[in-house]
Amino acid sequence: MPSVLPRGAAPVIAALALALALATAPPATAAPGDVRVRVGVTGGPYTAGVGLVVTGPRTVFGGFYCAADGLAATPLTALVDANEQYGLGGVQARWDAATQDFVVTSIHGDAADGKKKWNAYVNEKKITTGPCHTAIKGGDKVRWTLEA
Repeated sequence: MPSVLPRGAAPVIAALALALALATAPPATAAPGDVRVRVGVTGGPYTAGVGLVVTGPRTVFGGFYCAADGLAATPLTALVDANEQYGLGGVQARWDAATQDFVVTSIHGDAADGKKKWNAYVNEKKITTGPCHTAIKGGDKVRWTLEA
C-alpha cells in the first residue's frame, strides 16, 4: 500500500529540510584567517600539485603556533594542511633556534641533506623569511622545491 502524506505535510517537510540544511556545520573556511591556496611539491622523486587547500593559522609539529604576524596563513601551514587534506605522504620539520622558525626536512620521504634543502615559493617568488613568518593570501600558489 503506497504511503500518502497528509494534506499540508509537504510544506512542513520542506521547512524541516531547510532548517536542517541551515544547521549544518559552516564550511572549513569559516575560521578567521583561513584561505584557499594551491600547493605544489617539486624537486625530488615525488612531485605533486594538489587542488585547493584550505589553510590558516594553526599549531604545527607538536605545539608551535604558526601564523605570520600572529594572524595569517603561511607556506608551512599550507604544506601541512595539503598533507592532511590530500595525503602528500608526510611532512617533517625541525625547529631552528637561530631563525625562530621551522626548517622542512622531508616531504613524502624526500629528505633535505647537506647538499639540498626544501625552499618555499609563493607565486613563484622564493620566500625571504621563515615559512611561519611569511603571510599568504587566498588565491596564492605555494610551491615547495627540493633544491641545491
